[in-house]
Amino acid sequence: MADSQNVTVRWIVPADTTIAVSYPSGESNVIFEPSGKTFTDEGAKSQTAVNAALRITNNGNTAVSINASFSADLPTGVTFVNVSVGDNTNSTLYWYVPANDTTDQEIEDSIAASGGTQDFWFWSSGTDVAEGTVDKTFTVTSSNTS
Repeated sequence: MADSQNVTVRWIVPADTTIAVSYPSGESNVIFEPSGKTFTDEGAKSQTAVNAALRITNNGNTAVSINASFSADLPTGVTFVNVSVGDNTNSTLYWYVPANDTTDQEIEDSIAASGGTQDFWFWSSGTDVAEGTVDKTFTVTSSNTS
């Protein structure tokens, strides 16, 4: 008489938290281009009610949360940057960055796996900001939510 046994076959797949950033506004970065040295709630260039300044896409195999930070202080005179998931300054605010804050903060608690996206709108205010072009690095980092 034949004997049979069940054997468990297991796959242990690591979490992939790969993300990609894009710019639905059509720009190649998040750009502020105010008309003067003092500005209030200036929206990022080319963002509209429909087109956000930044989109984060989750290309991984697990839901991710997103943290963000500036690598250095904002330009002198820029009093804040805010990042929201709505198309105006009164929308759900995910992150408010005062002038000298480089703290890493969560800006999104969950983007679905395999192509999930989240759009972000940016605003900034400043007083007596010096003329010129200043670039600051805004780092977004994904983490496994489970």
